Amino acid sequence: MGYRTDRKRGSGIGGFRGRFLLLLLLCGLSLAGGEPRTLYTAGGSRVKTLDPAQADDLSSRNLVGAVYDTLLQYDYLKRPYTLIPSMLAEMPKANDALDVYSFRLRDDLYFADDPVFAGLPKEARRITSKDVLYSILRLADVRNHSPVYWLFRGKIRGLDEFNRATAAAPKGDFTPYDRGLPGFEVVDDLNFKLHLTGPDPRFLYMLAMPNAAVVSRRAAERYGEELARHPVGSGPFRLTEWINDYKLQLDRNPDYRIEYFKGAETPADRNRPLPLADRVVLYLVKQPMSSWLLFLQGNLDLNALDKDNLDLVAGGGAELAPALKARGIRLLRTPEFEVRYVGFNFSDPLLGKNLKLRQALSLAYDVRRRVEHTNFQLIPAQGPIPPGVAGYDPGYRNPNAADDVEAARRLIAEAGFPGGRDPATGEPLRFSFDQTGNSSAYRQLGELTAADFARLGVETEPVLNNNPRFYEKLRQGRLQLFRLSWVGDYPDAENFLQLFYSKNIGGCNRVGFSDPEYDRMFEAILPMPDSPERTERYREMVRYLGTKCPWIFEGFPIAYQLNHAWLENYHPHDFAFARWKYLTVDPERRRQLKATFTPLSMRELNQ
Repeated sequence: MGYRTDRKRGSGIGGFRGRFLLLLLLCGLSLAGGEPRTLYTAGGSRVKTLDPAQADDLSSRNLVGAVYDTLLQYDYLKRPYTLIPSMLAEMPKANDALDVYSFRLRDDLYFADDPVFAGLPKEARRITSKDVLYSILRLADVRNHSPVYWLFRGKIRGLDEFNRATAAAPKGDFTPYDRGLPGFEVVDDLNFKLHLTGPDPRFLYMLAMPNAAVVSRRAAERYGEELARHPVGSGPFRLTEWINDYKLQLDRNPDYRIEYFKGAETPADRNRPLPLADRVVLYLVKQPMSSWLLFLQGNLDLNALDKDNLDLVAGGGAELAPALKARGIRLLRTPEFEVRYVGFNFSDPLLGKNLKLRQALSLAYDVRRRVEHTNFQLIPAQGPIPPGVAGYDPGYRNPNAADDVEAARRLIAEAGFPGGRDPATGEPLRFSFDQTGNSSAYRQLGELTAADFARLGVETEPVLNNNPRFYEKLRQGRLQLFRLSWVGDYPDAENFLQLFYSKNIGGCNRVGFSDPEYDRMFEAILPMPDSPERTERYREMVRYLGTKCPWIFEGFPIAYQLNHAWLENYHPHDFAFARWKYLTVDPERRRQLKATFTPLSMRELNQ
């Protein structure tokens, strides 16, 4: 979906009011009522919007997945990741050419009750094929400035023409929506067909993303921009409270379609309609240590660990402290669907044209030190494709991804800069190294990078930015070396290989890499369905990238999470956008265990 380097950043509890509320929580007082099945969790990032057309950050996207529904979803337990029907009665049927898909909606789909439907019968809230059409068109409406239009851009017949038509329409004029779409054939209220511009075996992945959720036209036109804080969806939960910088509260949606989770830990829950929890309370806590203290008191049911807390409670991730084990707390270790990298700006006159210079810098970049810096929350990367995806080759070793200073010194001399100096001036090469944050962790990473390149005689200026400033400089091409990450949108290697396709320059191809042979390879795999041949093509592309050195491939992050014993049905999943509907708690066990909790000393945590 986009770039990130730190999940914990964003607005959170702040000011006197926020500190007071946090104090109440740490004292064990309940501020969310006494619902028998209330899930308490925390998010470190600010939730910007609950509008599917605007949710381009992880925090917002995950909340959208809780209050809206999509045509397809991922099986919660099955691996490899597998799409299954959500709002559909069955999986879509494709023609032989993979450019026409037929869909059939379930007949029990309703938008949640809302004042926008006041005075109307329940039938007015029924979801039909026209609601799906409207939701796709809304993403393409230029006036909505949707950052996620790329999901369908160029894929559905006539959609790009609709996009251009809305640019000339005045604000508040919705007549372009009434003209329909050549690529969307409404058969009847429950059946429709999508006609694509060409074969696309990955198209169905888009329909499982929260941004493709079905939206009520009545609500969207009534609330306008306020839809960001007043969602009217058909998902498992409804937003019932949103207090800025404090919490969001979601309650069970009584009109959610009938769905069961046969893999529930408690047998009785296998026959309980989803969602299993009656309420979800999401506290917006900025500081990881605050979340950790809330979890330790039993006021959060689950808690992600940052590198500092990981060392405190789990000895660098090796094993959970005995004192926490005694409480029934469980530690989960899961590789994330994300790659971190250092990009070379190919518009830079030195870096873009000098392959040996890029190779030298890559070989001098000591990934092992970054692994240690993250407290071993990082798997070294040899290419862009993460583990667990077809195309990932565990035996491949990138020739430019080893910490080999001697080879790097030879290469930088062959690049025309012996000893890291420019012969024309006698001065050392100097590069800026930009990052998206300005915390001490970013400062330390900048210092590590400067020390690595200093071994070649190259001087490096670490530059710390806030997000807006960083991306402005990136758009303007004012960066030389920069550190970013890419989070996968769907479980296909193509989502990572697209980052080097020349037609994506200015978009997800942040470095401006352009190579005709790579473009030919990328275009060849686009129409290919999943097969051993396609997997081998993916691996060939990774090997080719290894010789061209468009990035310094840093690593794949590892997530560590603690769960209390009373939390049930948590399974790591990269695409479980509606995960909360499966989760539940045992309230009685929570009360019993919390009654035994006593303050833990640092010695107990470090044993």
